[in-house]
Amino acid sequence: LHLRIEADGSACRQSGSTGYGLGNGGSWLVTTHPVLPDGRPDTSLTLSSQTFRPCEASAPLADVRQGIVRVPMDVPVTQGVEYATIVRNSDPAPDRNFTSVNFLYTKTGILGANGRNERSPLAPDAYYGLDPRELVGYSSDAGRSWALPGGQYGLPGGRNFLPTYIQEYSDGTVSGQPYYYAVDASTATRTMVFRKRSSPWRITSLGAFTAKPGSGTLTLTVDGTERARVNVSGAGMLRASIAPLTVAPGQVVKVSSNGLPIQNIVADTAWGRLMGLHLATSPWTVEGEPNFSQAAPVYALPAYGASDAVAPRSDPRVRRTQRTRLHAQARRRARALARKSSHRRRHARRHARMRRDAHVQAL
Repeated sequence: LHLRIEADGSACRQSGSTGYGLGNGGSWLVTTHPVLPDGRPDTSLTLSSQTFRPCEASAPLADVRQGIVRVPMDVPVTQGVEYATIVRNSDPAPDRNFTSVNFLYTKTGILGANGRNERSPLAPDAYYGLDPRELVGYSSDAGRSWALPGGQYGLPGGRNFLPTYIQEYSDGTVSGQPYYYAVDASTATRTMVFRKRSSPWRITSLGAFTAKPGSGTLTLTVDGTERARVNVSGAGMLRASIAPLTVAPGQVVKVSSNGLPIQNIVADTAWGRLMGLHLATSPWTVEGEPNFSQAAPVYALPAYGASDAVAPRSDPRVRRTQRTRLHAQARRRARALARKSSHRRRHARRHARMRRDAHVQAL
């Protein structure tokens, strides 16, 4: 699990002294758990646990200058099942020694499904390309209660943060939400290109996010043909319905914003390359933008689902070979476990006979 860290203000990062870190940087205790039906982490079962001091960790684990943490997981996961990862500061003096997890902050608050504790994966108002259930939660009492979503500052309840993370799987694929900061707003035309979708995409509206009030147009084209144009105005998440249309796999979708003050969001080149955003197979890109790690918050809605946002890092044939190897390893482990179990049963039967014979002899 790849996370962003902000350590400025701590002893190991003094470039800006922003106050996101202090003292020796604290200690991170990172644990992963199943999720209860109400969205809370099920802390009665811990699937993975790591403890480290970011200011003292080796660069492959935590690089406070690059702002990246790479948490080893080794957790078998099941598609469709929710998991929660908790980051605690386990330093004895957490108010004097700490660093911060860095998420994408939205001053006007998170709208739609990701701005509430949504329990359905089918909620139609997921605006940010995330699963409707994905959120950042916060607890100020060691996990006895949770604000879901929530944070320690921002709008009431701190519902201002989008998860920023990358998940890396054993078969070489990666997925996640890599964007964590925004650049200055511009009213110039911004066009997002969506491609390489693996399933039909039914588009019912167009949307854009702008932190400043404004007005403009959103235009949808499919394979170069204009299919819809709408006017929008205001601030925050703007959207307008269109006549529904379905895009087939392989077709290229473009959504252009003109006149709206749009801020591109940035993943940085390290995470951009990890997500494969520099490749021709990237699921989306900003047309004409030289920095491949940027995206514009301009959408065809409902937005991309998580299954379509996976950007493999290797050739598909290699991934198939890796999966075959993993499956073969799993079969070998299963056969080994079966042999061990059979051996234990034979061993137990032999000892039982020996104990019975000894008992008879004693009588």
